[in-house]
Amino acid sequence: MPSAADTLIARLQADCTAAEANERAVRAEVEAQLKEAERARAFAWRRLSALGDMARLAALEPDREIAVERQLVALFRDIGWIDGGLDELGEGARPLLEWLRPIAEALHAAAYPAEADGDDEPKEPAISDPLAAFRAFEAWYEADRGQPFLQVFERYMPPTPVVEF
Repeated sequence: MPSAADTLIARLQADCTAAEANERAVRAEVEAQLKEAERARAFAWRRLSALGDMARLAALEPDREIAVERQLVALFRDIGWIDGGLDELGEGARPLLEWLRPIAEALHAAAYPAEADGDDEPKEPAISDPLAAFRAFEAWYEADRGQPFLQVFERYMPPTPVVEF
């Protein structure tokens, strides 16, 4: 039969083990939250970079078709999928263009609002909120491709040795 001291020590050890397990669970949860917050921050900056560049390019060119083409070329060049023009993209990228072209058109329309010509009504872009449309594109891309679109901007940077002179 265990002594009173042995019983007390066993209970205290069980409390220590439970506290350690609880601490590990809390640390894992906090680590997961930090990782998700880090990812959300990185993606927000990448979204700003992509759409900001597209919006600036849209504002530089009054011709809608040329502006849309330049925006899409710049985006795919930034990703690293093309070096020259959109014709370098394979068939697998066609659905991406179908999603991204209306976003580029909306960015251009925001920079150059259509004016009514006599009896004609000004043509409204198919998309009124490019950011919401880009987020919808991101959701579609992740569902279709199994990874977030903004992850394609990641580039592996090999470790650089530190050298002191």
